[in-house]
Amino acid sequence: MKIMNVISSLHFGGAETQVINLSKELAKQGHQVMLISLTNDVPRIAELEGSPVEIIVENKKSILDLTVLNNLRTHIKKLQPDIIHGYLYDAEFYCRLAAIGLSIPVINSERNDNYKFNKNQMLGDYLTTRLVDGVIANSYAGMSFSKKRYQHLNEKNFHVVWNGINLDNVNQRVSHCDKDYKQDFFNNSTIKMACMVASIKEQKDYVLALQVAEKLIQSDEQWRVIFLGDKLFESDDSYKKTINLQYNNLNEKSKIKFLGNRTDVIEILSQAEVSFLTSHYEGFPNAVLESMSVGTPAITTHFSDIKKIAPAPWMVIDNHQPQDFVKAINKAVDEKPTLSYKSIKWVNEHCTLDVIARKLIDTYSLYI
Repeated sequence: MKIMNVISSLHFGGAETQVINLSKELAKQGHQVMLISLTNDVPRIAELEGSPVEIIVENKKSILDLTVLNNLRTHIKKLQPDIIHGYLYDAEFYCRLAAIGLSIPVINSERNDNYKFNKNQMLGDYLTTRLVDGVIANSYAGMSFSKKRYQHLNEKNFHVVWNGINLDNVNQRVSHCDKDYKQDFFNNSTIKMACMVASIKEQKDYVLALQVAEKLIQSDEQWRVIFLGDKLFESDDSYKKTINLQYNNLNEKSKIKFLGNRTDVIEILSQAEVSFLTSHYEGFPNAVLESMSVGTPAITTHFSDIKKIAPAPWMVIDNHQPQDFVKAINKAVDEKPTLSYKSIKWVNEHCTLDVIARKLIDTYSLYI
């Protein structure tokens, strides 16, 4: 099968992680894959080195860059893909327009749940969603949400394919890691380390996350907290500045570190006692999947399909209260051996990358 994946960028984010990994896996399974980034914000392009995936980087400079749109249409005509799959809003919109009249199925994605669109996005949806042939969500909640956007589609045109992860690669990375991150970050190998992996944006509720971090350290002076992630490339600094101000006012800030975007997230998570996530909404959270894949329990707010994923119901905090996070985090440490076993078992049964890639092909086949 010839597959064209189109995404807004190859920056640090869950959708980007899945597109990179799925493109490589689909190519490994014998499919011809072209991956197009609409912008030259591609710090993770090196992750595709050595794979047969054909990579094209465009340089979109405006909301509607006609040059990039024309280039995308040219790429489609040249490859003649069996399916075009757009990820994230800009890429989905461009795919709809670029494929007009070419008789090639266009699939859009839903990577989140219960969020709001700006005025330009609402107009774009109003004008172009009827050009979409099907929607693949990475959660059941996201699929329900997408039905409000694509009202012209039938029930059979909405699909759920959860995120996937390569467990063999995860195990290899962890086993070959010779770093002591607790020593590196805090000069102390005996501390307990909690980790949150999330972009710095309002969706992730870093205000709550910092409250959790401080109360956790106050509950036990052995705790240290690290945050992995940064603001999105295209966003302004306003929210990050708000979070930095809150951080600077913390009593325990010397025990809390912001480490930015990293390529060794898996290795860091494997050495943490626990991870946590304070999002208001999510699709299928890649950060939770990565944490579970290394056996590190993940405590989260209630969003999307998380209660179908979490090994125990108490690991999902319904009320966004920091003290309840702290209680659950400490309980997770006490029960870590059991939770680790259940987490890895669940990932192995539901979210291995090869199985997810085959589910994607089965879904594509419905449109060819």
